[in-house]
Amino acid sequence: MSRTGSSSLARGASLYVVCVALAKVLGLVWIIPVTALIGGAGLGIYSNAYSVYNILQQLATSGFPLAMGKLVSERRATGDRAVVEHIYRVTMRSLLVFSVIAFLLMWFGAPVFAHLISLKNPKASVAQNVPSIRAVSLMLLVIPAMSGIRGYLQGFQRLAAPAYSQTVEQLFRVIAMVVGAYLVVRRLGMSKSIEGAAAATFGGFVGGVAGLVLLIVAVQPLRRTERANGYEESPFRDGQILRMVYRLAIPVSLGGLVVPIANLVDSWTVTNLLQTVGQTFQEATTNYGILTRQAMYLVQLPMAFAYAIGVAVLPAVSSAKARRDHTKVQESIVFTLRSMFLISFPTAAVLLVLSKPINESIFGASAGWSIISTVSFMSIFSSLELISTYILQGLGKMYRPVRNMFIGVAVKTLFNFVLILALHSVIGAALATTIGYLISSALNILAVKKYGQAHFSVRRIMMPFLVASLVLVMFLFVVNLLLHMGLTSLLGEKRLVYVLQLLIASGLGAIVYLFLIIRSGTLRKEELRSVPGVGRYLVKFGQRISRNQRPTQPTRTRQRR
Repeated sequence: MSRTGSSSLARGASLYVVCVALAKVLGLVWIIPVTALIGGAGLGIYSNAYSVYNILQQLATSGFPLAMGKLVSERRATGDRAVVEHIYRVTMRSLLVFSVIAFLLMWFGAPVFAHLISLKNPKASVAQNVPSIRAVSLMLLVIPAMSGIRGYLQGFQRLAAPAYSQTVEQLFRVIAMVVGAYLVVRRLGMSKSIEGAAAATFGGFVGGVAGLVLLIVAVQPLRRTERANGYEESPFRDGQILRMVYRLAIPVSLGGLVVPIANLVDSWTVTNLLQTVGQTFQEATTNYGILTRQAMYLVQLPMAFAYAIGVAVLPAVSSAKARRDHTKVQESIVFTLRSMFLISFPTAAVLLVLSKPINESIFGASAGWSIISTVSFMSIFSSLELISTYILQGLGKMYRPVRNMFIGVAVKTLFNFVLILALHSVIGAALATTIGYLISSALNILAVKKYGQAHFSVRRIMMPFLVASLVLVMFLFVVNLLLHMGLTSLLGEKRLVYVLQLLIASGLGAIVYLFLIIRSGTLRKEELRSVPGVGRYLVKFGQRISRNQRPTQPTRTRQRR
């Protein structure tokens, strides 16, 4: 990969990562007021609704758009502009049909889904969960269209609008969730758990509409240019295009279902198993809410970054594979893994050490911090599983990650029964999920090496980030302890202590981690420069402190020249 191509990919991925980061920060903001309004039981109801919705949503937001992005990038590389236009039209019509069918299935199937959540107490489950399931089903009318336009833009490697739409969608979603839950719970005096959770889930529909409007505005200039190419000159019929899309969309969708399927497994097993070991339905629902909306939500932060990186790299890998440019394929894979480790390792360190101040400051409760610590390592394996899935799909091996995903989910389901029944705690589900991700990510990496004909060492790629993160763990442990003792003696407000503790410790930790990474020369100049907004300052900082900072190493191709 040339320096220009590498930096372009890095800039696109960095922009996507920054916007996803903003979206996820906004996603964390809603938890604080909404938790106070609807409580732990309300969060459990909210999670149950999303566990059903995420299955259908994932089919639309991972399969069709990424298939379209891959096909568009390949056809653009070969100059087939009419086929590009044809792909867009057929895919968007298919997404419209899918939206309507998925919405109807979820709306009218809500009582059945709610019944499965608690086989021991189905009437209470139906009464609690049906309103939220139906509220979130409205999102299926807008999210597929959003994902289709994003996939089209990604095929042109125009990542700005898809990136910004993530932030806009989340901003409107958070506002609608908080305002809706407040009006229902405080102003109307309704049940804080059931109707409050339904109002919160409806916020997703408001956010989806806002994101869709932004994408439509952004795509119009490009669409006017591309419509001039027509699609009548395409050598394919609609049915042939549809088969091309489905041939890619189905395995891509199945490969992206690892998180929602795992969540659905938890939704249908955790509550039932916890009741088996002696917890009431309400206690089991509350503990399930703590697991999914506190611990697992935090773990999904690096997974969102991994998704952003994967979206940026999949068209590049597909295009390089189509041109048989093995050098670019190899460098894209290494860049992707480095970017993922750069984010996932420090995230795991922060969740491991600062779990209690995170839980107290964000959620205002002591229950759940041990679960957050338990799932901290999951952030590494889940991100690696997702990234390697995208790489394999870019290499054309669509079903291999699907097989590995189902192996991981099967392992997780088995350990759900074993560990929850053995530990009598929801921590068993957290450990089971980590084990499942470990298995599926290891199988994926072996497949990337085999089918990508890539020669790389995961151990060598991750070692600088692992070493820096180990130092970070020790640093955070000491600083966290000192801050807690010092702030507790100065301040009387418990939650304020934890908020300051979290902000100061994580801020200092970020500086230490960045210093260690730049000092070691792990990040090259163009990678630092690609960080939006502060890239050039990081380059200057790196030149001052780095022991072995140097320009990009020449590829083997350039060395031969």
